[in-house]
Amino acid sequence: MSALRQFKTVKYIKASQLINELSKAEKLDNYQEVLNQYAAYDLLAVDDFGLMNLDINKCRNLFEVFDSRDPHKSILVISQIPVASWYDMFLEHTYAEACLARLLSDAYRLEMNGRNMRNIEPINKQP
Repeated sequence: MSALRQFKTVKYIKASQLINELSKAEKLDNYQEVLNQYAAYDLLAVDDFGLMNLDINKCRNLFEVFDSRDPHKSILVISQIPVASWYDMFLEHTYAEACLARLLSDAYRLEMNGRNMRNIEPINKQP
């Protein structure tokens, strides 16, 4: 919300949707155009990172997105998986090292612990 208030361009996307869109773009022969769109946002927020299998093509596509972004533009990665386990999500470890180097160098890390907000019981109002 803060980025939007500062008139920054923001894209929020689930990691699986990002990967699917890039795979589809490859088939439709507009991969570079789609990649350029993701590179152009001031803030790219990728949610549910790590909830999919990262085969070689998915690893490559994630790397291309992370690598295409200007170093002065931000990537926000949201994950329920601890950062220490991210390397093991990648089936191809060369891409794991390359992606994580781009994500984690000069990164700010906020670890949130607590109850899942989706599982909180609604407050029963008494009449």
